[in-house]
Amino acid sequence: MHFNKMKRWGAVALAGTMAFSLIGCGGRSTDGQDNAEPTEASTEASTEASNDDSEDYVDGNVDLPSDFGDMIYPMTALMVESYSKQLPYYSEDSTEEEGDSFWFSMAVLASLMNDYVKDVTVDTDEQYLYIDEETTNMYASALYDAFAQGNLEFPELTEDNTYAVYNEEDGTYGFLSGGIGSLEAYITDCQEQGDDYVLTAELRDADSDDEVCGTYEITITPTSYDGEDNAFNYAVSDFAEASDNNGGYDFSESTTEGSEADTGDETTTEETDETEETDETTEEDGSSGSTEAEAISEDEALSLAQEYYGEDAEYTFKDIVTIGDYEYYNFSVEGDGVSSTDVLVSTDGENVLGGVQNDDGSWSFDQ
Repeated sequence: MHFNKMKRWGAVALAGTMAFSLIGCGGRSTDGQDNAEPTEASTEASTEASNDDSEDYVDGNVDLPSDFGDMIYPMTALMVESYSKQLPYYSEDSTEEEGDSFWFSMAVLASLMNDYVKDVTVDTDEQYLYIDEETTNMYASALYDAFAQGNLEFPELTEDNTYAVYNEEDGTYGFLSGGIGSLEAYITDCQEQGDDYVLTAELRDADSDDEVCGTYEITITPTSYDGEDNAFNYAVSDFAEASDNNGGYDFSESTTEGSEADTGDETTTEETDETEETDETTEEDGSSGSTEAEAISEDEALSLAQEYYGEDAEYTFKDIVTIGDYEYYNFSVEGDGVSSTDVLVSTDGENVLGGVQNDDGSWSFDQ
């Protein structure tokens, strides 16, 4: 598989300064998952097989439904989408601008199923996995019960969509092929509610001692999808971040403004009051804190920016922007194959993001 375009899937998740990997989905490498077969909705699932697989992604004190099967993959796709895109779960009330939430989740699920289940016929090119319409509908039904119910349609798929394309010649959908690096789903609770199950799941970074990137409450319900060879006995009917979630960063304008306000003189004064011991300490606790002392130079930032789209692209320094708790050198970028208008490099040199600033002042970092 080719993953050279996958750096624009999630770019960098600011909360953990973690770039989503361009390699196959790391971490979940046991034979049980790599060779897993999709569960037929019309057949009785094996409780023993479910228990064997569940050791990788569920707490030993949690009982999943015996026919849970491959539902871990739609759940993982939605968690990765929420963590990296910070868009709400797609629904009948979603706006056109939130359509990426749907297509991104579909792309992640298509790659996970291709990597681990390998029971779906796909054609590939350098960027996309091409899947027939029936399989696409099956994936959408697992991610969104409203679609299986006929209450939700695919959002508009524009020509410049990053995550999916439609091939009119053979009626297939192509989904961006890639991986989620060391991110893993881990189920910590499962409560039965009638025919439904409400699960609490964490998205963890296996390469950082299972650091919790986000916590989510996910409701699954018996699937309404009636297509042949269905891999999923359930469908997600509700998805939300847990109230104590401290996962990815919200790139909405309101959150950005709030975070900028938190870095003002008032907050700095409070922090200085708490830590002040000497006049020297007070001077060091200025409004820019220790970040300024550790900042890289503009030339160093430019070198990092040039690694993102290559040195053949044209980069022009614009300004330094503040997003959340981070400051970035902002370079405009132009060139062949460049899909973003800007490349942002954090002043500490840890994060490099290709992005586009929206009309409302917010940023999208994966176009």
